[in-house]
Amino acid sequence: MVWILRTSKSRLVVLAVTLVACASTAPSATNPDALPRGEVVKKLDAGQVGSLPTGPVYIRFVRFMQPPGYVINSKQHVPSVVYVESGAQRLVLAGELPVDLVAGQAKFHQSLTHQHLNPGSVQSVWYSIAVWPSSARGQPLVDPIARAAFESDDFDRASLPQVAYSEVLRQVTLAGNGTSGAHHFGGLAAFYVLSGSISIKGAHRSSVLLGVGQGAAFPPGTDLQETNAGPNQAVYLEYIVTPVGEEFEVPLSQPPAA
Repeated sequence: MVWILRTSKSRLVVLAVTLVACASTAPSATNPDALPRGEVVKKLDAGQVGSLPTGPVYIRFVRFMQPPGYVINSKQHVPSVVYVESGAQRLVLAGELPVDLVAGQAKFHQSLTHQHLNPGSVQSVWYSIAVWPSSARGQPLVDPIARAAFESDDFDRASLPQVAYSEVLRQVTLAGNGTSGAHHFGGLAAFYVLSGSISIKGAHRSSVLLGVGQGAAFPPGTDLQETNAGPNQAVYLEYIVTPVGEEFEVPLSQPPAA
């Protein structure tokens, strides 16, 4: 009888410990306001670089409005992503076969001498998107038709480890009154609006309202959530530069704290 009583007490103790452990590890409930609504995310292209430029860096979106048959001979520069907004683009990289892109497509390329050609019959609108050393600010762009559509503030390299990085370009569509899920990226994140407008809420900072042709960038680990406050859909680009080994994107159970 004594042996049976001790066994029962042991089981009760084990049960109590198990309940406490489950209670301490149970995830907090997700706030419905932190969930995506009316969001479609499309990965366009990605690549990897051995390291970022030395010293402070910034993100730049350069926009081109290229007439039919117009050729741009580009010198070797930092690895970049080419994104075509409208028309067509032929990218000729040294030592590689030409790559033909149409509206909505993108191509990551390494630091190679290359050429841009509009092979179509109508104007091509496209972007070159990259992380640049801050020392490149103010230097002439590659061609007279190029203009800097968005340039971020400088990012201190002390906050960016000296490792390999992945570069990813995504296109996000938000339905009218839609929202992304609350999230943060493991690396640098830049946003650029192609149509409509969005509001970006960031943790412990004022919301940023972006219209067509406007952008914003954030350091790694910033809690974010993008919202379309209008009745029509909004389309924007996300350019994310993540240290290899870090989580690319982490969903959050709560909207960013004010």
